[in-house]
Amino acid sequence: MTEKNEEDKVENVQPLRDLFHFAHFSRFYRLYVPASILVGIACGLFMVFLQVMIDGAILAFSILPVFMAPIIGGVFSGIFIYLGRTEIQGSGISKAIEMTHKPSSLRKGTTITKLVTTSVSIGSGNPVGREGPAVLIGAGVGNLIGRRLGFHEDSHLRVFLMMGSAAATAGIYMAPLGGALFATEAPYRRDARLGYFVPSVIAAICSFIVFIGLYPVLTGNGAGPLFTFSATFTFSLTKVPLLVLFGVVAGLISIFFAVSFMATRNFFTMKLPDWADPVFGSLFACVVIFITTSFIDPSLTIAGMGYDVINALATYPQPLMVVLVLLFGKLFASSFVVAGRVSGGVLASSLFVGAMLGSFFGEIFFPDNIPAFIVLGMGAVLAATTNTPVATTIMMLEMSLSFDLVIPLVICICVSYLVSGGTSLYEGQKISRDDEEPGYFANILPARKIGYEKTEEEDEPNVDETNTL
Repeated sequence: MTEKNEEDKVENVQPLRDLFHFAHFSRFYRLYVPASILVGIACGLFMVFLQVMIDGAILAFSILPVFMAPIIGGVFSGIFIYLGRTEIQGSGISKAIEMTHKPSSLRKGTTITKLVTTSVSIGSGNPVGREGPAVLIGAGVGNLIGRRLGFHEDSHLRVFLMMGSAAATAGIYMAPLGGALFATEAPYRRDARLGYFVPSVIAAICSFIVFIGLYPVLTGNGAGPLFTFSATFTFSLTKVPLLVLFGVVAGLISIFFAVSFMATRNFFTMKLPDWADPVFGSLFACVVIFITTSFIDPSLTIAGMGYDVINALATYPQPLMVVLVLLFGKLFASSFVVAGRVSGGVLASSLFVGAMLGSFFGEIFFPDNIPAFIVLGMGAVLAATTNTPVATTIMMLEMSLSFDLVIPLVICICVSYLVSGGTSLYEGQKISRDDEEPGYFANILPARKIGYEKTEEEDEPNVDETNTL
C-alpha cells in the first residue's frame, strides 16, 4: 500500500466527536425547551378557561330562540370594535399570522378581549368556531411569556408565537400532534416551518395534558374525542376514482366557500363602518338560521359550532335535501358572520361543510359507510380552506380516532388541496418560506460549526447570549 493510500485512509476516518453536536442542542435546550413547557401549561389553563366560558355562555343564551340569540353576540363584538378593540374581529388566525410577521404589533389585552368576545359569539349561537380565537389567544400567551423571559427580538418571539399557537390548538381540540403541525403550516400556503417542531410539540402535549386533566374536574364533563362515532374503511384500488372525484368536489366547494367569504367581506368593508359589520353579519346569519329551521328539524341547526349535528348525522343519516340545506346554510351563515368581523373561527365551519359534503357523497355511493365519508369530507374541505394538508391529516386522525382512514384521507386531502389552488380563508398567509428575509426566525446553530469556517454572518449571531432561561 502506497503512502498516498495511507494518507487517504487517514483523511477518510471520521472522528467520533463529529457524531455529537452538544453545542447546538445544549443551546436549543437552554433557550426553548423549558420555555415550551411553561407556554404549554399556561395555554392549557387558558383553553380550559375559554371552554368553561363558552359552556356558560351557551347555557345563558339557551333561553332565547336559536334564530334570535346570534344578534346579541354580533352587537357585543360591534361594541368592542367601536371602542377601538379591533383585534377581536374575525377568526383570529389571520391576526396570529400577521403577528408572526410583526410580533411587536400585538396589543396589550388582546388575549382577554378575544377570550370574552369569542365566548359570547359562540354561546349566542353564531356559526363560528373556537380554533381561530384559541390560536390568537395562544399566540398572545406565547408572546407575553417570551417577553417576560427577556426575549425582545422578533426572530425569537416568532418561536414563542408558534409554541403558543400549537399549544392552544392542541388543548382546545385535544390533538397535540395535529396542533403542533397546524402552527407550523398555517403561516404558509405551500410550506411549513419545522425547525422548531420539537418545542412546539412539547408545548402542545403540555397543554393537552392540562386540558384533559383539569377540564373534567372543573365541569364534570368528559374530555373525550370530539367526534363520538366510529368510522372504518376497507381500501381497494376500485375505490380510488371515487375518492379522487370526492377530493375534486371538496376542492371546488372550498373555493366557493372562500369566494363567498371574501365577497361578503368586501361588501361589508365598502358599505358599512367597521363596528356595524358584526351587527349586520349576525343579522343575516339569523335570517339564514330561521330559513333552515323552517325546512328541517330544529335540532339539526347550523347555529353554533355544529359538532353535535355532525355526530348525529353520522349515527342517523338524513335525506339528501336536508344535508344540502345544512351544507349551504352553514356556508352562507358563516360567511356572513366571519366576514362581518364577529369574533370566531372558520375551522369549525369548514369541518361542518365538509361533513355535510361527505354525508351527501356517502349516501349516494356508500350508504353503508357514511361515517367514513364524513371524516374524509371534513379533512378534504379543511385542508383546502386552510392550506394545511399535513396538519389536517393528523388532526382528523386524532379527533376521529379512525386510523384505518389514513390512505383514503391522504388521497382526498391531496386532491382537494391541489384543486383549491392555494385559495384560503386566512388572510396574510405567505406562499412559502422563500418570501422571508434571512434571520426571520432565530438562528439556533452554534457560532462555530464543526467542519466549517466561521462566516461574517456568524460573527454576529441572532441569539442574544444574555437571554438564558
